[in-house]
Amino acid sequence: MEFLKSKLEKVMEILENRELVLSFLLSLVAFIFIIQLFNIQIINGSTYREQAENKIIRTESISASRGEIYDRNGVLLATNKLTYNVELYRTKVGIELTNNAIRDLVDILVSNGDKIYSTFPINDNLDNFSEEYLENNDARKELLKSLKLDENANFEDYIKYYEKLYAIEDYSYEDKIKIIKIKYEANLNGYSLFNSAIIAKNISKNSVAQIEELKSKLYGINIVSVPQRYYISDDFACHILGYVSKINTTEYNTLKEKGYSINSMIGKSGVEESMEKYLKGVDGIKKVVTDSLGNVTSEVITQEATSGNNLTLTIDYRIQNVVENALKSTLQGLQNGTLGKEAIQEAKSGSCVVLDVETGEVLAMASYPTYNINNFANGITTKQWNELIKDVQKPMFNRAISGTYSPGSTYKMLMGIAGLESGGITVNEIYTDPGVYPYSYNPKCWIYTSHNTTHGDINLAGALKGSCNCYFYEVGRRIGIETIVEWSKKFGLGQKTGIELSGEATGNIAGENAKGWSLGDTLSASIGQSTNLYTPVQLANYISTIANGGVLNKISLIKSVGSDINSILLSDIANYSKEFTGVDFKTRELSISSNYINAIKEGMYAVTTENGGTAADIFADSKVEVAGKTGTAQVSDGANNAIFVGFAPYNNPKIAVVAIVEHGAEGYYLAPMVKEITNEYFDIYTNDAQKEKTQDIVQNKVEF
Repeated sequence: MEFLKSKLEKVMEILENRELVLSFLLSLVAFIFIIQLFNIQIINGSTYREQAENKIIRTESISASRGEIYDRNGVLLATNKLTYNVELYRTKVGIELTNNAIRDLVDILVSNGDKIYSTFPINDNLDNFSEEYLENNDARKELLKSLKLDENANFEDYIKYYEKLYAIEDYSYEDKIKIIKIKYEANLNGYSLFNSAIIAKNISKNSVAQIEELKSKLYGINIVSVPQRYYISDDFACHILGYVSKINTTEYNTLKEKGYSINSMIGKSGVEESMEKYLKGVDGIKKVVTDSLGNVTSEVITQEATSGNNLTLTIDYRIQNVVENALKSTLQGLQNGTLGKEAIQEAKSGSCVVLDVETGEVLAMASYPTYNINNFANGITTKQWNELIKDVQKPMFNRAISGTYSPGSTYKMLMGIAGLESGGITVNEIYTDPGVYPYSYNPKCWIYTSHNTTHGDINLAGALKGSCNCYFYEVGRRIGIETIVEWSKKFGLGQKTGIELSGEATGNIAGENAKGWSLGDTLSASIGQSTNLYTPVQLANYISTIANGGVLNKISLIKSVGSDINSILLSDIANYSKEFTGVDFKTRELSISSNYINAIKEGMYAVTTENGGTAADIFADSKVEVAGKTGTAQVSDGANNAIFVGFAPYNNPKIAVVAIVEHGAEGYYLAPMVKEITNEYFDIYTNDAQKEKTQDIVQNKVEF
């Protein structure tokens, strides 16, 4: 017992010595590590080295869905659909196996009608450079220089260069082209063991099945499911919505710190571009382990993708639809001669804007011709892109905010207000139209030129009704160009509105900063000619200001961003819009006398209702009372531009409408489309009001 007791006491002494115990434990751990390292490096070293060399760990992004886009009524305009893309990574297999895999992949895609994404500059016959490439000598010389080829090298020399670079001399010519097109694009996108290049988008289910079946031989090829932008209609509101497309190198270098990858889709125009900050979600992240052949052996999601914010626009899809259709049919009617006195083949483009006069919200905004925005989400082909940019009618050009036009006689309401407010004229002053104005270059009134007569004795309202040029020549002479410029600025003309889109034009106010200005220039400016150039959206805001009694509103396309639960503050959106557009436009009261506004409205109402009004016959059976003004603006070449502006209802204005057709000859020809739009508005909102009233009766048991 004494022996055991002594031994126990010695053990306790040792345990009480913490330094000795710690040293023992560390020695034990070190011994275990040495044994494990010996096992890894010596006993099983060759096995583990082979596994490490053949294992590739890469980080991949998980594409987040873009926020959806709705109209003011909650009608879906842009959403996302799940599609399958084909990506290409470099692998550690030999170049021959890689080339064979690319060739076989292309065969699968082509057999199922799927498009290959490549900017390789070859024509459809595969026997020469593309036409666009041949026309761009600078780009061609730059590329040949980068390849160290003589600038006079022909297409055959070009192909031989890639044959050697990609080791494809022994393949058939057709297979060579397949491989070159894919590798060319992949190299442009910097594909590697860790970074992929997209070579096909939105492939068919047949292609997916066949690729999966042959996956063991399709080295470095990966199918990934991604949310792809999808627009409910190919061209509905295309200039408002805009489109998304693959990020370019410049954009990527600028935005990569904000979570964008080289394969990201990004808004390029419309609200897709301007609201990119809100629409883009946050991509997820996953760790992917592959073997040397590129086969995925495991993957772990380390960060889930978060969808972008939904966007609600101010537009009403019902009004937008009737505006687009009316504009298109008007152009067709002018071209085939069923609308005007004779066929006007030049009338191929135009625009129309409808505003809420109280809020400045855009209810509809159309530009024609249109283009297919789904083509971009699908991966637009070089041929489709070139057709768009070479089209002389410029279908991607948003005429509603970027086109500038002389306002013609629609400028006369501004002249009337400027004359009244400055004291140059009075509401009831009678002016006798001489037919030929007796000052400067003696310009003639349109009625004298057309019918060798005059408007006789008229006041302001009568001058607007008959669109008397001589009356407004006289106003311009009395008040001078400085006053005209001042009121043009007050009405927001010649200034960007700050609408939430890129590409808005400033326009030009005739007489502003002009040198060598003469009375003749003032007379021309007084009827909306000279160098007056304004956008349709500026003109719409000007008419809206008259309709609402003198408040110049801030134009807006954005109703809200985010959900009811998690919405972005409108003040934050407004501040972001200012930053994006560079425009700080504030709603302002112009303090125009109500008597003067009423006199102008009276004249516009006479245009559409009284005998002698320039559009009275068109609106005779209108469902709603419309006040309007026709305008015809001379252009340097071809038929005149046609303009019609108006607001409705006359006694309680709700909307302002501006329609412009390039080379439309006369503003009168646009009156039917404006009538169709105002009638549609009347039908929609009176029906909606009746439905709400009925609903209240049902829910609250209210009796008449």
